[in-house]
Amino acid sequence: MATPTLPKMWEQFPELSEPLVAVLNDMATSWHIGFEDIDTAIRSQLNAGKLVRPALTLIFSKLTTNPYNAQAVQLGASVELLHLATLIHDDIIDESKLRRGHESIQSKFGKDTAVYAGDYLLTGMFSLLEQANLPQANRLALTALQDILFGELVQKHHRYDITATFDSYLSQIKGKTAALFKLSVTYGLISGNAIADDLHDIVSELGENLGMTFQLLDDYLDFESITQQLSLGKPIGQDIRNGIYTAPVLFALTDPTVNTEVRALLMQRDAIRDADMIRLHELITQSHAMTKLNALLTDYTDKLQALIARLPEPTIQTQLEQLSHLLLNRNH
Repeated sequence: MATPTLPKMWEQFPELSEPLVAVLNDMATSWHIGFEDIDTAIRSQLNAGKLVRPALTLIFSKLTTNPYNAQAVQLGASVELLHLATLIHDDIIDESKLRRGHESIQSKFGKDTAVYAGDYLLTGMFSLLEQANLPQANRLALTALQDILFGELVQKHHRYDITATFDSYLSQIKGKTAALFKLSVTYGLISGNAIADDLHDIVSELGENLGMTFQLLDDYLDFESITQQLSLGKPIGQDIRNGIYTAPVLFALTDPTVNTEVRALLMQRDAIRDADMIRLHELITQSHAMTKLNALLTDYTDKLQALIARLPEPTIQTQLEQLSHLLLNRNH
C-alpha cells in the first residue's frame, strides 16, 4: 500500500508526520465492504480532510507516559471516521454538492450510496475502538454520538427560525462541532497513563472550548468570504439558504437598526437571490453583529489560553498555538 500523503499544513509539525500517516493507514484498513460503488465513494473523501481531530488526539497523548502510542493512533483514526461519517450524512440532509473542495458523495454517487458509506464508516470507527480495547473510550464515543445527534436535532428544529436565540445556537454547535473536539483531546489523555492526576476535567473543558472557538471562527470566516465567493462564481450563503443561521445572522437579528430588513430577506428562505444575499451581507456588516462576534471570540480565546496554561506539558501550548494559526488560513 502506498504511503498516504499528509496535508501540507503538517509540514510544520514533523513529529506528527509518522503517527498521522499511521492514522491514515488505520482508517484505510478499518473498512472494506466489497461493493465497488461504496468503496469508491469512501475513498473519494477519505484523505481529503485536514486531520485536525486525530492530530489533537496525538498531541494530547503527550500528557501520558507514552506519547503517540498505538492506541492514540487507533483512537485518532476512529474520531476522523466518525467526523467523516457525520459530514457525509450532513451533505445528504443539506443536499450539498461540495465537500472539502470536491463533489460530495451524495451528489456524485447518489443519496443511497452516501447513506451506506456514512453508516459503513461508523462500523470502521467501532472496529478501531475494539482494537484499542479501552472501555472508557467506548463510553466517551457513546456520549459524543448522543451530543452530536442532539446538536443536529437542535439545528433541525430551528431551521428558518428567525426567532431562534443565540443560546440555542450555542447548544447546536456544542453538539455538532465541540463534541468531536472534546472527544479528540480526551482520547489522547486516556490512550496511556496520564503524567498527572486530575487532568480529565481540564482537558475535557479545553476540548469543548476549542471546538466552540473553532466553530465561531468558522462562522466569521464564512461570512467574510461571501463577496469573494461571488467573485469566483461559487454558490454563496449556503447555510442561509438551508435555513441554518449562524452567529453573524443571529446577532444582526438583535440589532434594531437592521433587523426588519434582515428578517424580510431571510423570509425568502432558499429562494433568496444572490443580489439579496449581498444586501444581507451589507446589512450584517453595518450592524453590531461582527463586533459582538469578535468580542465573543476574544472571550473564548482568553478562556482557552487560560486552560492551556494549566496543562503540565508546555510543548502542547506551542503546538496548539501553531495549529490555531494554521486553521485561520483556509488555503492549507
